[in-house]
Parts: sequence; C-alpha cells; structure tokens
Amino acid sequence: MHILLVLLSINLIAQESKKIEILNADNTYANANIHPDYWRLIGNVSFKHNDAVMTCDSAYHYTSENKMKAFGEVFINKGDSITISAKHLLYTAEDNFALLSGGVILKDVFNTLTTSVIKFNLEKDIAYYDQKGKIEDKKQTIISKRGEYFTKQETYFFKDSVKVIAEDYHILSNHMNYDTKVKVNYFKGPSYFYSGKNTIYCESGWYHSEKGLAEFSHNAYMIHDEYFLKADTLYYEKEKAYAEAKSNVQLIDTVENMTVFGGIAEYFEAEEKVIISKKPMLELLFENDTLFMHAKQFVSQQKVGAKKVLAYNKVKFFKTDFQGKCDSLSYNFTDSIVEMYYSPVLWSDGFQITADSLQFLVHKGEISRMFLKPNPMIIAQEDSLDYNQIKGKNMTAYFTNNKMRRMDVMGNGQSIFIIQDEETEDKMGINYTECTDLILYFKDNKLKDVTYEVEPKSTTTPYQDVEEKNRYLKGFNWRGTEQPKSKEDIFN
Repeated sequence: MHILLVLLSINLIAQESKKIEILNADNTYANANIHPDYWRLIGNVSFKHNDAVMTCDSAYHYTSENKMKAFGEVFINKGDSITISAKHLLYTAEDNFALLSGGVILKDVFNTLTTSVIKFNLEKDIAYYDQKGKIEDKKQTIISKRGEYFTKQETYFFKDSVKVIAEDYHILSNHMNYDTKVKVNYFKGPSYFYSGKNTIYCESGWYHSEKGLAEFSHNAYMIHDEYFLKADTLYYEKEKAYAEAKSNVQLIDTVENMTVFGGIAEYFEAEEKVIISKKPMLELLFENDTLFMHAKQFVSQQKVGAKKVLAYNKVKFFKTDFQGKCDSLSYNFTDSIVEMYYSPVLWSDGFQITADSLQFLVHKGEISRMFLKPNPMIIAQEDSLDYNQIKGKNMTAYFTNNKMRRMDVMGNGQSIFIIQDEETEDKMGINYTECTDLILYFKDNKLKDVTYEVEPKSTTTPYQDVEEKNRYLKGFNWRGTEQPKSKEDIFN
C-alpha cells in the first residue's frame, strides 16, 4: 500500500510538470459566456514550460488544452543563450511546440536568425523555418528559403536557395550546413564559391570562414577567366591565394584548346600560375589532329600578355605529322613561339632537326617557320646506311602544311646529299658542298633546288669510292630510336 501511494504521487507530480506554469500576469479575466475556452492574461505576462520562460504583453491560456496564445512583444528565453522575439506565439505543451510569427528574431551567442515564422520544438531544441530566413554573424550573412537550427549542437541545416554573403566571398548552394561554433560551412549538394576572379564548384566540401580554408570534392572545379581547374579534390587557402588539386587533375584552357592532365596541381592566384605534376600530360587540339606532350612538370602561366606553358625535364611530344624531344620547352601563346632547350630534336616529314636552341612558330596547328641556332643540323634518312645532311651557323626553315619547302642557311653552310639515278634510284654518289649562305628548296620530302649566295665549293664522289668518314658531317648524330611513334611512347 505504501509503495502504491509513492508511485501515485510520482505520477501526479510528473503530470503536473507537463502543465504550463503561469508565472505572472497583472490582470486575469475569465468569462464563461464570451471566451469559455480560455483565460485572458493582460500585462507583463510570463509563463514557463520545458525550462523555457515565455513573456508577452497579453495572452490566452487554454487550460484544458494546455495551450497558450501570446501577443505583443513576445519573448522566449531558453537556457542561458537562446532568445526568440516575435509578435505572435502559439504554444502547445502536449507536443512542446512553439509557433512564432511576425518579425521573428532568434539570437544566441554566435549569431542572429531573422525570419517571418519559426516553429520551435522546445523539447528537442530544434527551430524550423520554411520562409526566407537570414542568419548573421561577424564574418558572413546566410540567406535561405528553408532551414533548421539545432540549438544544442549550434548547427544550422539550410535548404533551398542558400546564399552566403561576406566582404570578400560569397556562396550559392541548394543544401548547406553551418557549425556556428567552429565557423565551418559544409556543402551537401551543388554549390558555388566565389572569391575574387575565382569561381569554385563542388557537390561536397567545406569552408572555414574564420581561417579562410576550404576543401571541395565531388565534381569539383575552379574557373578563372579563360580556363578552369578540375580534380577529385580541391584544397583552397584564401589568405595565401593558393589552391591544390589532387587526383584526376585537368587544367582546361578553352581559348587555346589545351588540356593538361596530372595527379597534382598547385595554383598560385597572385602569379596566375598553375603547376601540374605527377605523370602529367598536355593535350593541344588542332583542327584535324591532337598534340600529346609529357614532362615531369608543366607550368601554365595565365597572365594577360605573358600567357605561356613551360614544360620541364624529359619533354616528349607526339603529333601524327611531327614529334619532338628536349629537356625543357616553352610555348608562348602571345606570339605563338615554341622554344625547345637542351639537346632538342624535332622530327617532321622525314627530317630530323636539331640545334642547341630550336624555335618554331605555330599557326593554326601547323609549323610555319623554324629558327635553329647555334649548331643546327637537318638529317633525312635515305636507308640504314646513308643520310642527307645540312648544317650551318644559323638556319631558318619555312613550312607549308607541316612540310618543309625552304631552308635558308646563314654562315658556314655545309651539305651532304645522296645522288641517285632518276630512273633506277640507284645510288650514284655523294655530293659534299660548302657555301657561306645558301637556300634549299624541297618538294615531297626531297631536295628540289639549291641557290648559292656565293660561289660554292662542291665535290661529288662516286658512291663506290666513298669512305665511311666522309658519309657524315661533323656533329652528325642520328637519334631515330628516340622518336616517339605514338601517344604512349611519350611516357617511355
């Protein structure tokens, strides 16, 4: 019997605690005829439920339904940090639910939420809004059509047309979470991050507004003027104006029809420079063909007036009608000059072209002119034994449809050509010529004519009398085994 009374007492106390507790009202009115369902409370009204104190100018207290309607300057104080103000309040104790409307403002230690209507569950400590809401803190303002605020976790869940506005960046997203304690925005769907000239897109990631750090993933890319950087993951440091892209990197230049692939890319915003490494490959699209290039590292410089690509160490490239190899290379887009350094070699239409430094002009995907200096040499292989050869102090070659049509040799001109019978194509002899300056004309990969600026010194030796040492000009070096024969060869 004693135990039963104790249990009954506990049950009654529990039921009583669920009731709305009226703390104060200057005046209380009851009228069974006019408003039999509620009591009118007027002046400095305050009531309590679920550890929350609610105040207002006036209220209706529905005692049988355990419900309140509040009017005027309505306030809810929950714990030490949450304050909500509004013009109207409907509170039902049974489901711990507060519906606030009319200029609603929710404040805590970290931010302020402003909207027209808030639904607040006082038991679960979750505030909901499904009309436009605005959250403000020291660093940023966040606007969304719908949202939830978990006040204990101090985290917002924004949905539908989310917009973040700050002094030097803004964000658009359809679904974003915000941890107000650590100041981190979490992207949970298609999102755009705008900072300076950069636009970054992702479908997952985060941004730390206090530290200016970010990570973007799931179809992530960064757009900057005429190119964009794409990767599995983009890491961004706003303070340093630096980004790092990892895995399946693509740097795409839509103006130059160029794409650089790699495993890692580093972006330096102030210098407008991107460095791509980890087995990188460059693709340059031409009208009817594609050039593929590999090096240990590519540097894309995007500054206006100084736009260029640099390739460093063990450079190899392949295009169906010309291939090349060197230690380093630069391609200046402003003047369309490609320059190859350190043992450069170029193969074009059957010719091997070498020099200490090799420059050529590219126009609409075709070589138009080539400058070779110093120690230039052009070699064309006749067969496994003999080669046609030209060398001089400086050379300028002219091309049409990527085929050499003319060669100007300036200074110390020397040449070796195989003389053949026109009908049988049998080797008749080898011609050696010296002349300070000469011009050679080509057709169908064959020497058609030679113009000498001064009287040449020329000797033709019958083929059977040619000594081995006289088959080659000084500095001859046939590098045919190094020539890439396919896209895959550039990695060998």
